[in-house]
Amino acid sequence: MTALSDFLEEEIAAGSFPGGSALVATRERVLDARQAGRSAVEPAATPVGEDTRWDLASLTKPLGAGPLVALAMQGGLDIGSAPGRFLAGWKSTRYDGITIEMLLTHTSGLAPWFPLYTQGEGPVAYRRTLSGLHPEQAPGAAVIYSDLSFLVLGEVLEAFFSAPVDRAFSELVAQPLGSAAAFRPEDPLVCAATEADDATERRMTAELGLAYQHFRAGVVRGQVHDGNAYRRGGASAHAGLFGTALDVWKLAVPWLDGARLEMARDRTPGLSEARGLAWQGIRGSGSVSPATFSDRAFGHTGFTGTSVWIDPEDQRIFILLTNRVHPRIETPDFNAVRRRFHARVAAAPELRAR
Repeated sequence: MTALSDFLEEEIAAGSFPGGSALVATRERVLDARQAGRSAVEPAATPVGEDTRWDLASLTKPLGAGPLVALAMQGGLDIGSAPGRFLAGWKSTRYDGITIEMLLTHTSGLAPWFPLYTQGEGPVAYRRTLSGLHPEQAPGAAVIYSDLSFLVLGEVLEAFFSAPVDRAFSELVAQPLGSAAAFRPEDPLVCAATEADDATERRMTAELGLAYQHFRAGVVRGQVHDGNAYRRGGASAHAGLFGTALDVWKLAVPWLDGARLEMARDRTPGLSEARGLAWQGIRGSGSVSPATFSDRAFGHTGFTGTSVWIDPEDQRIFILLTNRVHPRIETPDFNAVRRRFHARVAAAPELRAR
């Protein structure tokens, strides 16, 4: 038994998640990787395997959109410019002062979430709905973690690359790195199952006083859990990637170096959370204890029970992938689980970089 396997078995026994995959690595090699539990418990039990593909949820932001932004910046994208430079619908005065950098640092002032599909499904309808949304706060005034910011960012990236985000990611990011992470997996049964009946978004939509007639029934498997990503067509800059822990590691390694590392630095020093370009820093993070990693560490979490943290000081990458939302959410404060994971494995002798 190792620190990773012990952690997974204990948390599964405690009911934190049905199944999980954990990996700790340096840039050169995997120090340890373990899987345990079940990738599905409903409608039938399925064991987790090395090839189980997890819904990475918001890890799509730094690992999918982040590298595309890096490539776009190399190609001349000015992140200090306004989204309206690329998208006519964002030239209205309600978006005055918002820059592409603000979308990346979650300081645009846009709301955290809105069910865009209630106003029409697909990219064309989404662009129309996004162009009509009003920011909740002045640009740059606060960190408001916002899926909507990355939905707008995705439109910018698609305009810049003249390609859908999934194709740009596959050709420009995943394939060169040898990562099999992808949008819209071909085999649903190789994927870990997520929530039943779109329960969370069904409730959140009703709380906004909105109606939608096409929520999914039954356990979601092989389709992205996030409703906005699913009804956009399965691919977005904010959610939609599936992959194994090994796939995530391959996407994470480039962020230990040079310009990528510079992108992850704290760009919101006067605000409540440390935010880089698509990444979160230690300051203000609820998913790690400040004593776990160095001050230069950065990472991200995903709603389905995923996380990746990178510490440039000791050159280690920490990955936890779970299906904690399956078949329903039993662990609302999943950051407590993540903190236990990081504290446990960061101190494990067998997982120290050598």
